[in-house]
Amino acid sequence: MSGENTEVKSCVVSLKELVRGKVDSENGQNKEKSKIFSENNFSLNIPDYQRPYAWGIEQVKILLKDISEQIDKNQNKQNVENQKYLLGSLILHKGNTENKLKIVDGKQQKDNEFNIVDGQQRLTTLALILRVLCENNQGKCTECKIGNFLGEVNYSHNESKYHIKENYEYIKAYFESYENDKKDKFLDFLLENIEFICVLAPSEDDAFLFFDSANSKGKGLKSYDLIKAFHLHSLEKKQGSMLGYYARKFENLAKDERKITILFDELLAPARAWLKHKSINANDIKAYEEFCKDFFSDKFLYSKEDLGILSSFANGVDFFEYLFKYNELFDKLSNNTLYQELDKIYYTGFIYNKYIYAIAVMIYFSKFPNGNSDYFLALLARAAFSLRVYRPSIYRATQRDYALEFLEKVYFVSFEEELEQNLLDFIAIKNEEERKSTQELDGGRGDYIEIVKKYYQGEDALYKNIPSHYVKK
Repeated sequence: MSGENTEVKSCVVSLKELVRGKVDSENGQNKEKSKIFSENNFSLNIPDYQRPYAWGIEQVKILLKDISEQIDKNQNKQNVENQKYLLGSLILHKGNTENKLKIVDGKQQKDNEFNIVDGQQRLTTLALILRVLCENNQGKCTECKIGNFLGEVNYSHNESKYHIKENYEYIKAYFESYENDKKDKFLDFLLENIEFICVLAPSEDDAFLFFDSANSKGKGLKSYDLIKAFHLHSLEKKQGSMLGYYARKFENLAKDERKITILFDELLAPARAWLKHKSINANDIKAYEEFCKDFFSDKFLYSKEDLGILSSFANGVDFFEYLFKYNELFDKLSNNTLYQELDKIYYTGFIYNKYIYAIAVMIYFSKFPNGNSDYFLALLARAAFSLRVYRPSIYRATQRDYALEFLEKVYFVSFEEELEQNLLDFIAIKNEEERKSTQELDGGRGDYIEIVKKYYQGEDALYKNIPSHYVKK
């Protein structure tokens, strides 16, 4: 419909802000929050069409255990208040389109209501935990106005009522052994340290697109929206003056949705996961977790060394500079004549192979910015695309296994001469596998073989010194 707002908005909010129904605004910052939530008042609602509250005691145990462990870790750290615990994303859409009025502190205000499409299980469980802890600290809860967090939500399903009662009793028993000061520390941690990435969809339909994608594919419809929100939030805290610059630059990149999705979901996140020796399929790699969640883990160690595609970044500026660098390297690859010819082939298995090649080339560009790029792009292609010749079909698992074997030969080198020898040795091994293959060429591989003839075979080939594939006649 003309004039409708179609923008997806996102920001990072604390549990305290959600339960108070009021976002913090420090020195004019947090503008993204103000675009989504009213600074004066908002409320959360679980609409009737939502599925029941289904978390059982096992899920509650896990959540309580994770929070308790994080509190224990933070006790031995300085600046504990800055050690945030990111509890995933929330997907919301604006409700209450009738602009109802209600009385707040004796004044009439619009009820700024948001429907929860994804996140009700976590939020309902946290509401139960807060209810139990507030029985011990009424003063704190009254001050924060959290006593009725989700209190007006009508849980109509019998299943919801059953799990709420069961989980409430379990949570109450869980905290019975806690001293009062320990309960207070737990409550303080919940309010001050737990954060969510909130995504406001422009419509109810869009909200469900996000939700369906997140549950069927294991990642959000646009994972880069969550990543952007996370790192802009870090900039708000540390480098607020740079916020507008990086936000605009990111938005310009995100205008090409296909490109930025490939960059995050098919290239950078898989490369980092595979090079860290994680035997994981690309379908199971979540770009959001790779670029955000690690920063809340004790396993995350920030290094100032340039580790190329595996470089770490302490949020904010470091992340955006890393992203823009690899975007430029991807553009450089896209302008290469050989890649442009390869990019015209759209068979699914070939595309998986092409992603491996693109990762390898970006690693090469990063390591050797002044290297003999034309030659090495042809050599990398010859090594990377052996998979297309001797395998009849390429699936995600095939892609992962080949990437684990191939990419380390590119990443863990210091000199071009070493890289060249690695690739020539790899090609020799793959040539033997090609010789043993009994597969005849299908259309997908046939398109690739035409490129092979031009670049590697015959007297007029551009790179006839690079061993060609062994191709059965």
